[in-house]
Parts: sequence; structure tokens; C-alpha cells
Amino acid sequence: MKLTRYHPPIRRLQEEFAARIARRRYTRAKSPKTPKLQLADNSEPWLKTPDSIADYLFISTSVKNCEVQWQCRFKGS
Repeated sequence: MKLTRYHPPIRRLQEEFAARIARRRYTRAKSPKTPKLQLADNSEPWLKTPDSIADYLFISTSVKNCEVQWQCRFKGS
């Protein structure tokens, strides 16, 4: 059974696609460069300068607690 609908030739589709890609590359190259936004630090406020072993232990237990919380979230899903 022959298709009765109009189908553009494959060569034309390829040329249109290539023109679209070239146009996209051209506009990206000509557009002004926007500065990259730095993501805000959403980590917990660790101690910047630990002075004693107790400070290091506090940081270690905080990290372990965070790991346990994240593991529980992923195990539940």
C-alpha cells in the first residue's frame, strides 16, 4: 500500500536539521557571555579552624549523622 500523505525528501530534512544546528552554534557564539553563577554553599556550618580533638570528633559525628539521614531517605524511596 502506497502512502498518500506528503513526505518531504530525506535529503531536505537533513539539510534543514544541519541548518538548525549551524544557526544554534552561530547564535551561541555571537551571544554575550554570561558570567557563571556560583552556587550557594548549602552545607552545614562546620568549624573552620578546629582547635582540639573534641572539635574533630564533633565534625566526625555530624558527618556520620548526615550520612545516616541520607541513607534512610534513599532506602525508603
